[in-house]
Amino acid sequence: MKHYCFNSNIYIYQKEAKWKNTEINTIRSVLKVTNVRKTGLTIRLSNDNDVKAFNYKWKGINKATNILSFANSDRGLNLDNKCVYLGDIIISYDTLLKEIRYKRMSLQDHLSHILIHGILHLKGYTHNDEEDTRLMQNEERRLLKNLNIQNPYKI
Repeated sequence: MKHYCFNSNIYIYQKEAKWKNTEINTIRSVLKVTNVRKTGLTIRLSNDNDVKAFNYKWKGINKATNILSFANSDRGLNLDNKCVYLGDIIISYDTLLKEIRYKRMSLQDHLSHILIHGILHLKGYTHNDEEDTRLMQNEERRLLKNLNIQNPYKI
């Protein structure tokens, strides 16, 4: 397993070999625009089998998905350097690949969108009701625009 350090608090673990440097660079760009530099975060780059196992173990859902976010439930927990640990994210390369083929979009654009979505969940955003969904999607669109990525919610 390869690992990359974005800073002393943010780690990217590459479990699946299909992930390339281009995707690692995309993740770094997303981390910059989402303003998580002073927080702790772990991102695991994986595959459908791994994501399916995590999804079943922690959420009771026996299927793969593109991304899972596990927010730190103890916001008072600080790392040694006094930063707050947001949580963990796991992303499936296999599901992303299926989705970009179906949606006819670039891997980098879709990865940026779902990673932003996952990070926003760690920051407390939800889509439990219409207003929450509107707020979260507005923030996603704002961050994607900073990366020069088109609105994914356009019909």
